[in-house]
Amino acid sequence: MSKPRTVRFPEALGEALEIRAKQLGYASLSDYIKALVRYDLTVQGPHEATLPWSKLSPSEQDKIDENLLALTKRGKGVRGQLLAHILERVKDPSKIADGLKDAA
Repeated sequence: MSKPRTVRFPEALGEALEIRAKQLGYASLSDYIKALVRYDLTVQGPHEATLPWSKLSPSEQDKIDENLLALTKRGKGVRGQLLAHILERVKDPSKIADGLKDAA
């Protein structure tokens, strides 16, 4: 049985979620978000990259989201050395948006 929950997303992040859910073939945004949560619960790994992002100011998070939306619209994520470079910036999360901007 499902219990309704309310989650709010910044505009750019919400748009990226909708695009990605459609790209992957999910019937709804809700199905996509549930799949992400299930994946995380299955893996039970640390969130070394994204946890520090949650501690940034809303404006810094917005910069990251805008760059993630640009990557999503291009259909190209970051992997390999570029991802390693971005993850290295986790030591100074305020620089993460710039690293993603370079990728977009």
